[in-house]
Formats: sequence, C-alpha cells, structure tokens
Amino acid sequence: MIRRGEERAEKRFRSLTRLIAEELKQAIAGGKLRPGEKLSEQSLTSSIGVSRVPLREAMRNLEAEGYVTFLSNDQVIVSKPTVGEIEDYYSIASVLEGLAARLAVERARPEEIDRLRELHQQLKQAFRGQDAAAYFEANSRFHRFIAELAGNERLYRMIDQMRQEMRRTRILALHLPRRLEYSMREHDQIMDAFLKKNPALAEATVIKHLDNHMNALKQALNG
Repeated sequence: MIRRGEERAEKRFRSLTRLIAEELKQAIAGGKLRPGEKLSEQSLTSSIGVSRVPLREAMRNLEAEGYVTFLSNDQVIVSKPTVGEIEDYYSIASVLEGLAARLAVERARPEEIDRLRELHQQLKQAFRGQDAAAYFEANSRFHRFIAELAGNERLYRMIDQMRQEMRRTRILALHLPRRLEYSMREHDQIMDAFLKKNPALAEATVIKHLDNHMNALKQALNG
C-alpha cells in the first residue's frame, strides 16, 4: 500500500511538472515571455499556483529542450540564441530541408500530397487567426511531413535533430511586423511547387524560406 501511494504521488508530480512546462512553453512561444527575460520563481509560483519544487523541475525540462537557460548565479532566463548560432543552424538546415523537399516531390504519392495540402490549410487557419503559437506548431507539422515524404530515414533524423535545436529560435521572427504574412506566402509557394511536381522549384523555395526566416531572426535579435 505504501509503495502504491508513492507511485501515485510520483505520477501526480510528473503530470503536474508536464503541465507547468507546457504552460511556460506556450507563454514563450506566444511571446508573453521574451528572449533574455528573467523568470522569477516567486512570481511564477504565485501566478501558476504551484509550489517551487515542480516549477523547478519543469524549468529543468525546458532547459533540456532549449527554451530556458540556467545562469551561473542560479537565475533562469528565457533562452536567447546568438546570431552566430542562428547562422550555423540555418546554413545546415536549408541544405538538408531543401534536399528533403526535392526528394519528397519526386517520391510522394497523390494521397500524400493531399495530406500535405491539409497541413497547409492548417497553416492558413492559424494565419487567419493571427495565432503565432498555433502557426508555429502547424509549420512544424508541415515541414516534418515533407521530411517524411523524402523517404530517407537518415536525412529525416538529421532534420529532426536540427529542428529540435532550432525550436527555441524560430518563434522569435513570427512576432516581427508582417513576418507571419511573409511566412504564409512562402509556404504557399512551397505547396505550389509540390502541386506542380517540380523538384527543383520545391528545393529552391524551401531554401529561400529558411534563408528569409534566418534573416528575420537576426533582425529580431538586433532589434
């Protein structure tokens, strides 16, 4: 009985930790918490209504995902990547994802293109609602599916690893004036390349999209 009680308490703690982490993640993705902003444990425990221990555990989980950074003085801030990191990430990602788009056009079946169109419509819906966080998630699903369609497991794993590392950087640009609009136009062009069954055009539009996003991120950091 004691062991079962301990197991239930552990499950409740883990569930609470996940909920706190998700709430903080949404606040960061939605722009409520900005890059470089200090996170006050006292303020967060009060606003979220939790104790310090699960909050601290949640922030450790977010640190592992790149959303927050623990400083040497034990303070926690929302992660703020450097321009150099962004350039490193996107110079690699544009090559990988451009190749994936080319392969995806060459190999995708009609029903898979239909699924990509559905994901594209989800992007449009988030854009129309001007919901940056929802747009970010729909964007991730759209690009992940293109990587799947490429049919190259090693390439997919490399892209997935890069996207995990880039996740904390991408939302920044979506809060720049009109960046959401520009991003949607670029996704329209990517979708058009798939509908035209043009591998070279798909590769070029994806590379251009990521280059534009990199430049927007650099502008966000320098602003």
